[in-house]
Amino acid sequence: MHGRVKVRTTEEEIARKKKERQEKLKKFKYAMQKIQSKRSQGELDKELLELTGNVLSGNPDIYTLWNIRREIFTIFVKDDAMQEELSSMFDAELQLTEYCLKINPKSYGAWHQREWVLTTRSDPNWAQELAVCNKYLKFDERNFHTWDYRRFVVSKCKPPLKDEFDFTTEKLHDNFSNYSAWHYRSKMLVALYPDLEGGRPIEDSHHKHELKMVQSAAFTDPDDTSAWFYQRWLLGAVKNSKHLVVVTVTPSKATLAFNQHVSYDHVKEKINITFNKLPVTGNWLSCTENQYDNLWIFKHNETILDDMEIEVHYDGDDGKQTITCMRVIPNTFVGKNKISFQKNYSEPVIKELETQLDACRQLLALEPDNKWTLLTTTVFLYCIDAKLYHNEVIQNLQTLKSIDKLRDGYYNDLKTKWCIENQLYNDFENNSISLKISFDEKITSLPHLQYYSYCENVDLSDQKLSNKVLPSLVVLQNCKNLSLRNNKLTTLRGFPSLELEVLDLQNNDLDKTEVALLQEKLNCNIIFRLNHKYLDR
Repeated sequence: MHGRVKVRTTEEEIARKKKERQEKLKKFKYAMQKIQSKRSQGELDKELLELTGNVLSGNPDIYTLWNIRREIFTIFVKDDAMQEELSSMFDAELQLTEYCLKINPKSYGAWHQREWVLTTRSDPNWAQELAVCNKYLKFDERNFHTWDYRRFVVSKCKPPLKDEFDFTTEKLHDNFSNYSAWHYRSKMLVALYPDLEGGRPIEDSHHKHELKMVQSAAFTDPDDTSAWFYQRWLLGAVKNSKHLVVVTVTPSKATLAFNQHVSYDHVKEKINITFNKLPVTGNWLSCTENQYDNLWIFKHNETILDDMEIEVHYDGDDGKQTITCMRVIPNTFVGKNKISFQKNYSEPVIKELETQLDACRQLLALEPDNKWTLLTTTVFLYCIDAKLYHNEVIQNLQTLKSIDKLRDGYYNDLKTKWCIENQLYNDFENNSISLKISFDEKITSLPHLQYYSYCENVDLSDQKLSNKVLPSLVVLQNCKNLSLRNNKLTTLRGFPSLELEVLDLQNNDLDKTEVALLQEKLNCNIIFRLNHKYLDR
């Protein structure tokens, strides 16, 4: 039996580990008590630096200890007697953080301490820090803490952007499934290759190259999400211009709706309203009382006559525009601009999208239930020609709802958005001042509602609208008759102040007290079935 290693029993091993943990806990408590005692007594010295360092070497995620060390260093920096030692002490601090990062490469505290040291000391070695980033990204190329730190280092030492762009290429070739590398690459791409002539975020040839690269990544592993998300970002990397979409003028105000949020300064400087060729003065108000809004109200004191010539002049992103307002009902004028929801891609990029659409269709033939391929196919169709492929897009979204039930709400919102866009093209061509949802699918949200700010009659009945849509109704500044009958409303909190005459709330699960309070607030007829009667004014 001599010379044979003794093997501990399970009970012995458990007892040994328990004893070790108790000893470590005892030492930890003693050290933390001493640290807190010295700090409370203002003894911010080298001994406290050593104590905190010993504890952090075993557990680098105690933020309080890193804070204490920064307090100590801040005192040392201001002490003339410490100046000769500071450089070596900062070096030691960097060594401590590196030791801690070996224990936990995702330690927020250690990475932040390293960043603080380099911005505090007078002689940072940024080239060395870039090498540290390279080293840690070899250990784990997807560690977003390291990528975040790398962006910080690059912002300080400013190496050639092309080198950083090539670095992301190298890392992505090692592993396409790298969210951080794709994200970092997007920043480099826009900075390196902007489209200076067309005003787009990315120059055409590089836009095409990135689309090809990301398609290769996505097809290598169709179930990996990182490449698909980068592809969606690329598809959204187009020029987005501000447009004035519709103007409504009444005796008390004018409302101006934009395709995106614009500032108070923007409308004040870019908009000029004329009645019979004469400029009109007034005050601008945001309908949501914010600095940025997609619907602005212009309060004027002019008399509105039916034979007036009303024009709105807009100095927009794509040049000067004039919208002529036409009389739709007595004392009310509406002017509509040409609208488009089509992405502003260049012809070479469109051809690339068509090529990739064919590739997606082929992949779908092999893997018909791959949600990412089907979603990308759907987005390609929408981006290439949303009107032409509308029916196929909606059918694909319906299929996605069945194979990806966890994201049912997302697909419903996409269907709502794209169906309303499709309807808007027709609604902006006629002279009606009414909105009625005219497609089969029940809507779940109210995108682009500011486009219908000119409507007097708005019928949103028999849909799937919930309480979250109520604040967005504020853009219906010219609505008189609003129907929300047969929806999913359970409260009226958030309902905006509108100049309504009739509000239909039948067949919603609402409290009668809330209805009565809203009726008092709006001073309008509210139709609400209650014990076979109607609550009205």
